[in-house]
Amino acid sequence: MRTLTTPEIDSKSKNTLIISSSILLVLVVVVYYPVLYWLVKAHWWSNPDYIYGFLVPVFSGYLLWDRRDMLKLNQLNGSYWGILIILVTFVVAVYADSQYNKVLKGMTIVPMVGGMVLLVGGWHAIQWSWPAVGFLFFMSPLPGRFANLLSEELQAIGTSVSVFVLQTIGLPAVAEGNVIVLSNSRLGVVEACSGIRMLMLFFAACIGTAFYLRHRDPLTRILIALSAPPIAIIANVTRITVTAILYEKVSQELGDKIFHDLAGWLMMPMAIAILWLETALLDRLFVAPEREAPIGLGTTAGVSIPRSKDQTPPLGNVPPGRLDG
Repeated sequence: MRTLTTPEIDSKSKNTLIISSSILLVLVVVVYYPVLYWLVKAHWWSNPDYIYGFLVPVFSGYLLWDRRDMLKLNQLNGSYWGILIILVTFVVAVYADSQYNKVLKGMTIVPMVGGMVLLVGGWHAIQWSWPAVGFLFFMSPLPGRFANLLSEELQAIGTSVSVFVLQTIGLPAVAEGNVIVLSNSRLGVVEACSGIRMLMLFFAACIGTAFYLRHRDPLTRILIALSAPPIAIIANVTRITVTAILYEKVSQELGDKIFHDLAGWLMMPMAIAILWLETALLDRLFVAPEREAPIGLGTTAGVSIPRSKDQTPPLGNVPPGRLDG
């Protein structure tokens, strides 16, 4: 496949690059305006679980700026592979429109933008921008089938772990499906489990943190990116446990208020705190070894060994013609 070579980037070529990129960006906005309007109206604005969608393009722009040291304008070589990706993505988007599948069309934004980046800047531009382009995936909600599958599994885990915690601290609790039976009341995990519904938000936070910490070792970043499900479970179990304690020790009315109103807003700060603790713990566990200086004559492990004035120096340190005896 041929490439569009650009040996040197002068001011005129730079302006042309900026203009062409801006035109392609405007085309993306125009083509995807209906689905973007649907995302804002039906999810970002009206659903508190997806309000983070407003921050996704902003954070993607920050990632581009943060990685600006990796972008070398004289290495931008546009590739015709981008046209192929754009055409395939366009076909998928048309099919999604025909099926009235707005979620699928929303997800095609990522390969469409990636194809345009490849067309304009080539593989060097992809190497620079792929975290920002990939992070745009979190603009769209998960398809209903996958969301329901994840919700069922995580709700069951949250219920079982919460019952275990309640029994451990001495409160009577038994699980009946996704309902926790207490001594005087029943707590339904299915009815209000925004900790489960906010799983995409937790994934966005964890993967965004992994992208942000690009100078850390790869293992630390992988562990942070994969920690979204455990964080969601811990946050939700904490919420359920506190609510059950309020049910038993205070009143069901107060427990419902905490469970439905206040706790939903506290889930994200709690998740960020857990993520911060995880990052601090990984920094303690995976410490890069310091480089040691070479061990020379007269030293041990980089520490000099004192000698008395009349001590004969090692043979290798005696100048020629100065051998004693």
